[in-house]
Amino acid sequence: MNGMLERLLEILRAGGTHRVSDLARALDTTPALVEMMLEDLSRAGYVKPVATCTEACASCPLADSCISTQPGKAWTLNPD
Repeated sequence: MNGMLERLLEILRAGGTHRVSDLARALDTTPALVEMMLEDLSRAGYVKPVATCTEACASCPLADSCISTQPGKAWTLNPD
């Protein structure tokens, strides 16, 4: 696995939900590249997209670590 993917997984392993724009900033790359990496990791079963603040926050198991003040697609490590 390449270095940037390893760094991305390290960030996700730290817990919580992460927006693509925040991940791109942390990895010093473009949001488009991060989105492609996340989609690849999703297909492989490593990560999954999570609901954002506009979708049923009260029932979300990640509500305590949510980024609800800033809407957008968010990702988290797949617990499976």
